[in-house]
Amino acid sequence: MYEEFDTSDYTRLRRSLIRKPAKGSTVQREFLGKVRDTREFLQFMKARVAVQTGEPCVPLAEQMSEPEFVNPPSEPTERHIFDAWIDLSPRIACRSGFWGCVTLRHIEAGRIESSFLAADAGGSPAGIQRIDSALRATGEQAASKLDGCVRTVLRRLGGLPERGNRSVFVDCPLARAWWRERLVREVAADDEALARRVRSVVHPESQQYWEDLVTFVVSRNSVFGSTAVRNILIRTLARVLDADPLSPLRKATELKRLCRSVSSVQASIELSVVPEHDVSAIIGEMAKRVAST
Repeated sequence: MYEEFDTSDYTRLRRSLIRKPAKGSTVQREFLGKVRDTREFLQFMKARVAVQTGEPCVPLAEQMSEPEFVNPPSEPTERHIFDAWIDLSPRIACRSGFWGCVTLRHIEAGRIESSFLAADAGGSPAGIQRIDSALRATGEQAASKLDGCVRTVLRRLGGLPERGNRSVFVDCPLARAWWRERLVREVAADDEALARRVRSVVHPESQQYWEDLVTFVVSRNSVFGSTAVRNILIRTLARVLDADPLSPLRKATELKRLCRSVSSVQASIELSVVPEHDVSAIIGEMAKRVAST
């Protein structure tokens, strides 16, 4: 077992910050004031969230810039993140409390600043600027800006389970990086050329694309019961997008169409018992139809 946040403490903290009466409240203002200063944030977390005993979450060796933390590049950062915790089981790696603790250890070790947690997904504005903007806001905008900033911090820290189980895979940068690289290695095995193409699928420009992919093939609600079928789907996407970077399958809407088509077939035919060559042909034909309509 690895160390992670105490579930009760961590849940209590999140709910105190995002429940409806807290929106725009002094509680949110004070919390963001702590996030703005790394030392104060560490003291705040230590006082409110216990850490369950387990194997330490050893931070990465290198310091990370804010953009690198918010959206780790596939090469080399995501690879390094996966290698650092290569022995993690999926059961642990889908837990918000585990990744919250990992992120906190990176702040303690000086690898990142706590203000990075508030950064916008696109990298602008920077976290500290977004915090200051939320704290200065007045009138009707104040409550929404404060609440939005607080929720971003919690999502970056370890995911926000109240948003759904996808949040850990999508919103927490360290968790997202680990899951992406894990998927690359499962799909591509030792084929480096294929791994490069798969990384372009699992590390898209669109955050929505990754979120939709997670919904269908990674999270607990995955519609694909078979790893083999999932791998064939992703290899098909990698092949199509490598051959045609402008393919409609680059869009999240078309990805969803393809995944729904495959899941419909899966509901009537147990694809996991069909020879892989035939499954690849079936999914390849579906991809052609989606891309041409």
